[in-house]
Amino acid sequence: MMPDAPGERSVREMAAHVWTHRLRSELEAAERFGALAPILRASGASPAVVGLAGEAADDELRHAGLCRQLIRHFGGDPPPEPQISLRWMAPADLDGRERVLYELVALSCVTETLSTVLLGELVARARDPICRQAMHEILRDEVNHSRLGWAFLAEEQARGVRDCVGRYLPDMLEATLSDELFRAADTPDPRLTELAGLGSLERPERQRIVREALAHVVFPGLERFGIETAFGKRWLEAR
Repeated sequence: MMPDAPGERSVREMAAHVWTHRLRSELEAAERFGALAPILRASGASPAVVGLAGEAADDELRHAGLCRQLIRHFGGDPPPEPQISLRWMAPADLDGRERVLYELVALSCVTETLSTVLLGELVARARDPICRQAMHEILRDEVNHSRLGWAFLAEEQARGVRDCVGRYLPDMLEATLSDELFRAADTPDPRLTELAGLGSLERPERQRIVREALAHVVFPGLERFGIETAFGKRWLEAR
């Protein structure tokens, strides 16, 4: 590969930056799942669902360790342990149990499901064996983290809980998907094509995968459990 032009980062430096960003996301997810486990237990969720939440918190901490390994693998230095200030995403006008449902739908049914689909594509494209192994391990766990939300949603439907979150789907999507995702494509950069094999897809590919996952997985899944998705669909169409 040709040397980088002055001021440009190498692909491996870019990959280290990608995994540094992911490190914080994993730590935030660990805090969120860990805080949800006792709340789910207190709300009467099944032991299986409570167990999945606790396991997810442990998984995310292990994923953070994998991120640190990959940062070093690509020549970077993992940052100091960040201070994570946990903020609940649910609107204040929902009651206690409704807030739990909101958090699980947002975190597991939306965020973790999209993460699973994107990671599957990254694993398929991986060209670095160490990175592939780490992403495959994360992917395996993300599948279970997604199942947690769908399992809890099924339990709530069986209890006859009304749809209290459908109108908030745009808020969930705004919190999960950055504005950067929906910007116009940048000037073609061959480094970005290489980066797909190290943990980050180009924006047009991420857009396509996210749109397809929402249309064919997330929205239909929510509808099966009585969640209204019209607001979320309109939000996506506007992008």
